[in-house]
Amino acid sequence: MVAGVKSRKVTIMIKEHPSIEEVKEVQVMEEKRSWKNDVIKYLKEATLLDDPIQVKRIRFKAARFTMVGHELYKRTIDGPLLKYLDEEKAQYVLREIH
Repeated sequence: MVAGVKSRKVTIMIKEHPSIEEVKEVQVMEEKRSWKNDVIKYLKEATLLDDPIQVKRIRFKAARFTMVGHELYKRTIDGPLLKYLDEEKAQYVLREIH
C-alpha cells in the first residue's frame, strides 16, 4: 500500500434487468385519402392509375391545378393562384378570420 492512502472497499452490483425500461412509441398519422393525392402524384411524377376512367378524371382535374414547390394551387381565369388547403388548415383559417 502507498503511504498516506487509505484502502476503500467498492461494491459493484450487476443488475440483470435495467432499472429504467425503454418504452418504444411510434406515432402513426393516417393521411386522409382524397382526390388531391392522385392529382399531386400526376403533376409531380406524371404517373397515372390503370383504370382509364380514373385517368380521364385525374387529367381533367389536374389541368386546373399547378404545383408551386410542394404546395398545390388552383389556377383561376383572372391569373392569381389559389392555394389548396386541407380541411384542418381551412378550419384554422376560418377561425382566425372570424
